[in-house]
Amino acid sequence: MKKTFRFYLSVLGAKFIIKLMRLLKKNATNLPGEIALIFYPDLLRYFDMPETVIAVTGTNGKTTVSNMINNILTENGFDFINNSFGGNVDTGIASVLLENCTLKGGFKKNMALFEVDERSAPRLLPYISPDYLVCTNLQRDSMKRNAHTEFIFNVLNKNIPAKTKVILNGDDLISSRLAPDNQRIYFGISRLEGEVTTEDNIICDIVNCPECGNRLEFDFRHYNHIGRGHCTECGFGTPPINFDVKETKDSMVYIDHEGSREVYRLPNNRITDLYNTAAAVTLTRTLGLSEKQVSSAMEKLEIVKSRYESFEAAGKQVIVSLAKGQNPVACSGVCDFIRKEPGNKAVIMILEDFYDAKRTSENIAWIYETDFEFLKGDDIKQIIVGGKRADDYMVRFLIAGIDRSKIVCCQNETDTVSYLKTEGIDKIMVMYDLFNVISLNSIKKQLKELPEDNKK
Repeated sequence: MKKTFRFYLSVLGAKFIIKLMRLLKKNATNLPGEIALIFYPDLLRYFDMPETVIAVTGTNGKTTVSNMINNILTENGFDFINNSFGGNVDTGIASVLLENCTLKGGFKKNMALFEVDERSAPRLLPYISPDYLVCTNLQRDSMKRNAHTEFIFNVLNKNIPAKTKVILNGDDLISSRLAPDNQRIYFGISRLEGEVTTEDNIICDIVNCPECGNRLEFDFRHYNHIGRGHCTECGFGTPPINFDVKETKDSMVYIDHEGSREVYRLPNNRITDLYNTAAAVTLTRTLGLSEKQVSSAMEKLEIVKSRYESFEAAGKQVIVSLAKGQNPVACSGVCDFIRKEPGNKAVIMILEDFYDAKRTSENIAWIYETDFEFLKGDDIKQIIVGGKRADDYMVRFLIAGIDRSKIVCCQNETDTVSYLKTEGIDKIMVMYDLFNVISLNSIKKQLKELPEDNKK
């Protein structure tokens, strides 16, 4: 495509801004792209994209899957551009492209890997034109941002290029319907031996058949609507799974593919991490890497600490897990994980959304869709919630049937540790929102400084 003078001017200006920001020790992750897109809204259509473009999207898990793919490709010697340290919307990806492109808008590297916010699909997918698109799942998210799963489905479905090979979660009867005319590869998880499936969620995002409207029947659900199901009227249901997880044992995952069983190291045994692993394996194997190449790379994989972390404090195991405020499915998943962890537990919860607080949203409907009922077991000895909405959580916990004597509320997130009682507990579980990293770091520091005989 013939480029305009305005495009060349945008590239030069953005590169200057990026260099200036680097000199000032600032992250040039969004601002250069934001300025360039304001100056030239059609900027993205004029890049000569690398030979192979991979995009990863979905409601939950896209960052983890992108990082896993990034690590596997890097370990196998691929040289590519990516936005692992930047934004996943149009301004962030524009910044990455502007930093890495030549002055003519081409690229020296022949591969790109992008995490793409699903809501930004209309502003990105037609222009970066991915050769491979991974969709982890489509689930209920922030009401003010993503509205409804069918809305997001339509946003994605209308903007996936015809050439794109899609890697889909076959156990998600919503996202598995994306791009019906494209080449599609499915990953999924069979019912595992000894698995206690979670079928008591408040939310199930697909109840009726999208083809005929008949009530769907689920053979089993791992959680929410993620599982295997079918329609008894029209035959709609879970598609044939190309990469099917059949077993997990001793931190290894066993995946059936084309009549043979492949074995990979599992970074974590939570069901969501199992899906993330299956997605990363499916993409990299579909890309052409051998089982040995992927398996060797996965031996070195760890979940990034911004998603999951474990350490010792006060003689107890501390498990820190991202819960994503205003996302009832993600928060419910962490609550489910907590209830299934063995031993007596205390829970510290900081779920205030930084941007929600800045913009003073009054919508708290999502906490009534979150399965806080999962935390009412006798092995949950204490729940400490901090933040401006603490009293709202108190009401929700009481509705969930949680014993009032277990609940402590405080207005300051970083005060939560001062109310912690470690006597009689085995684990301290911390669930937090992604935008609460400053408060989280303070909490982790306080926990590490606790004496082992702390019995407040």
